[in-house]
Amino acid sequence: MTKNQFTIQPGNALPLGVTKVADGVQFAIYLPDKRECYLKLFRKGHQTEQYRIPLTDEYRMGSVYFVHLRSKNTTSAFDIAEELSDKYEYVYEADGEDIVDPYAAGISGRDRWNRTDKMPVRGRICLKEFDWEGDYILRKPFHELVLYQLHVRGFTKHASSGVGKPGTFAGLQDKIPYMKDLGINGVLLLPVYDFEEKQGDKVNYWGYGVSDTYYFAPKAAYSSGENADEEFKETIKKLHRNGMEVILDFYFAPGTNLNLMTDCLRHWVLNYHVDGFRVNTEVMPSLTLASDPILSGVKLFSSYWDEEMLSGAGIHQADNCLAEYNEGFMNDARRFLKSDEGQAEAFYKRFYRHPDKVGVINFMTHVNGFTMMDLVSYDIKHNESNGERNADGTEYNYSWNCGVEGKTRKKAVLEQRKRQIRNALLMLLFSQGTPMILAGDEFGNSQEGNNNPYCHDDAVTWLNWKPTKTGEQIRNYVKQLIAFRTEHPVLHQAKALCMQDTLSCGLPGISAHGVQTWRPDFSNYSRILGVLLAGDYAQKPDGTSDDSIYIIFNMYWETKSFDLPTLPAGKEWHAAIETFDETFHVLPQTAVKQTKRSKNTKLGKQRATVVPPRSIVVFVSR
Repeated sequence: MTKNQFTIQPGNALPLGVTKVADGVQFAIYLPDKRECYLKLFRKGHQTEQYRIPLTDEYRMGSVYFVHLRSKNTTSAFDIAEELSDKYEYVYEADGEDIVDPYAAGISGRDRWNRTDKMPVRGRICLKEFDWEGDYILRKPFHELVLYQLHVRGFTKHASSGVGKPGTFAGLQDKIPYMKDLGINGVLLLPVYDFEEKQGDKVNYWGYGVSDTYYFAPKAAYSSGENADEEFKETIKKLHRNGMEVILDFYFAPGTNLNLMTDCLRHWVLNYHVDGFRVNTEVMPSLTLASDPILSGVKLFSSYWDEEMLSGAGIHQADNCLAEYNEGFMNDARRFLKSDEGQAEAFYKRFYRHPDKVGVINFMTHVNGFTMMDLVSYDIKHNESNGERNADGTEYNYSWNCGVEGKTRKKAVLEQRKRQIRNALLMLLFSQGTPMILAGDEFGNSQEGNNNPYCHDDAVTWLNWKPTKTGEQIRNYVKQLIAFRTEHPVLHQAKALCMQDTLSCGLPGISAHGVQTWRPDFSNYSRILGVLLAGDYAQKPDGTSDDSIYIIFNMYWETKSFDLPTLPAGKEWHAAIETFDETFHVLPQTAVKQTKRSKNTKLGKQRATVVPPRSIVVFVSR
């Protein structure tokens, strides 16, 4: 690009960053309290700038500098936006210090993960048109989502992943058929913006660091080539084409400018078709998110939403897709799973929780903590390899090792662990909230007891895809559970469940039971729960009512006998799933053995069943 191809003149409009305008390109940056400022353009790969443009007062409005590079001949084939995107990088200089544009849509100098060289970091110019081929934000209802949380690098970096470009966006694309086959229709990606992974002598693996972070740019080290912008857009387009939403995890540092945070999230929605975000609302105010005209139309996850705020003015309830990232479910479900005292009622409330104003994201494991396999293999954390003398990471794991700490060959222990995993997955996937699976849990991935591997870029955090018998068993089980959940809308209803009989069908939408029906045992020593979901309250796609489902949780270490609720005449209970021995029955089938009849001859048979220790049985009425 030569000087006779463009002119330099003041720009005159937001947004910040680099944008394509009618006859050229505008650069805009907020530089408060700076005296001598320049825009410097570099040819890619060159150490010295080709153009150094003084930012005098004529380019300034308030504390923002606007520079318009205008094509001299708009009728020629020369496209200044394409020329800059293909061949140039940029930084600003302010009072002798180079400043990378915080609004840069791409970053150079960080193309290799955990680099050891001293390549200068600069902004990339990303103005080339991308062919979305009609792609759009999917807007799936929360009750239809099954989420999958993953780390882009760790998901495919291991040699066993079998992808062409391990540890990259392209590698993630190669795994789309796998996720689709599993039944996943939404991914929650750990930070994919350009963060600094080198922090002293450790690696910032997850990306939650707060220094040298460029929130507008896809991470260059996650690209298999030189264009992270295009590769990530292609990834989102392919995920959407396969029916999967894309949720991005954002961690804004305390003190981050509010306008930057808002502009950033809008940028990812408008330019990348992102379906939503998980954000830390202690830094970014809830009202700002929920009332924004663009952000209010995408999914927003946070650990807390102010219900009073949600009732206030300016909240677009028809468009809003707010959800609670629900660690409460994880803690209560884990404690019930491991047979702690006094957890039956707490788990029941988590199981059916379905607020009217926000969605609920339920999970048994997530990035910060044990994996599912470690949850049933370790009583305590083992974070010694983090270099902090095992002082980091939570002490409250609510885990049980099933009799042996860590690896073992004892068959009884291994069988119990698989049973506990089956129990945990059923608790999660049959709860009324939106379930989220941590990547790798579906085939027994372990982090060797490390519940805080924030600094591991190695076999501890990379998923090992090498097939194992146990891994295949768990994966097939997860696949069947998701299919069963999808088949039965009563397990994932669009509205809060009715605690009373509002349809005059003889049953409330949901009810709790004990060893005797209609008598829930919420005493401190109870480890049992029966949950009846009435099918009349949920419709299948063909307009017919769903089957009623009765789920019996026996978290005692001994066998228990349970009555089954009475059904209308002509219907009987059929065992569908038994976690004790990984059984999925084909329905309809012969009813369970009758042990007791109801005195009411107009109703179906009252039955009882025996549930083995630490297991769950699911019945379907047919």
